[in-house]
Amino acid sequence: MPAVAAPSRTTSLRALIVEDNPLDAELIAAILRHAGWPVTAVRVDTREAFLKELKEKPDVILCDYKMPAFSAADVIDLVKEQGLDTPVIIISGSIGEETAVEMIKRGADDYLLKDRLGRLSAAIEHALEQQTLRASARRSEEELRQSEFKYRCLFDHLLDAAYLCDAGTLRIIDTNLQGERLLGLDRAAILGLRLGQFLPLPVIDRLRALNPDQEDPAVRLASETHDAKGRHIPVQINATVLTIHHHPLMLVLLRNLGSQPVADGI
Repeated sequence: MPAVAAPSRTTSLRALIVEDNPLDAELIAAILRHAGWPVTAVRVDTREAFLKELKEKPDVILCDYKMPAFSAADVIDLVKEQGLDTPVIIISGSIGEETAVEMIKRGADDYLLKDRLGRLSAAIEHALEQQTLRASARRSEEELRQSEFKYRCLFDHLLDAAYLCDAGTLRIIDTNLQGERLLGLDRAAILGLRLGQFLPLPVIDRLRALNPDQEDPAVRLASETHDAKGRHIPVQINATVLTIHHHPLMLVLLRNLGSQPVADGI
C-alpha cells in the first residue's frame, strides 16, 4: 500500500517544547513536520529559558508533565501570570487520570501520552481553534461593554425622564436619573413596574397599538402622570418601538411640563 502523503499546511507553527529530554523534543518536532506543519520548534527546560521564549509569542506550548526543576503546573501558572492565552498541551510518559483532570482544570488544553502521539496534530488544531473562539468571545464582550457604556452615557444624560420597556408587557427594564426624579423613586423601585401603574389607560392603549412593523412606530401626545406621593404631573409623552437583538422594546420619554396645561383628549 502506498504511503499517504501528509496534508499540506500553509500556516507556520511556532512550538515551544518544554522538555528535559532532547531526543523526545526532536521526536515531537518530527511528528509535527510529518503531519504537514511548517514548524519552528524551540526546546527549554528551565523557568528562565521558558520566560525568555514566551516573549517570542509561541503558537502552542508542548510540555512534559514533570522535570527535575520545572513542571507543567509551573508552565500553566506562568502563562496565566503573563496574561497570555497560549494553548498548553501536556505530553507525558505516564500520567494518571486524576492528574490529567487536575491539569485540565488548572488551564491545560489537552494531555497526551508519549507513546500515543498519533493525535498530537489534531490536538494542536483543536487547541488553536478553541483559542480563536476565546479571542472572538473576548472581542465580542469588549464591543458589548463599549456599546453598553455609550448607551448608558447617552441614556443617563437625556433631559427627559426615560423608561425602556418590554414592548409586549410594558414592564420597565431600565430608566435614567430623570426617570427617578419624575416618579420620586429610585431605580431599583422603578425596574419591573408597568407603565400602566403611573400612566392613564387611554395612553396605555395608544402605546399598545404601536407596532415595530409600522412605517413610523411612534406616538407623541400630552397627558399626565403621578409620582410616588400621588401628585399629578403634566407631561409630554414621546414613545417609539425599536428592536434590539430580535426583541421588541419600547422607549418612552416623559417631559415634565410643569405648570403648562394638559392637552384635551387624554
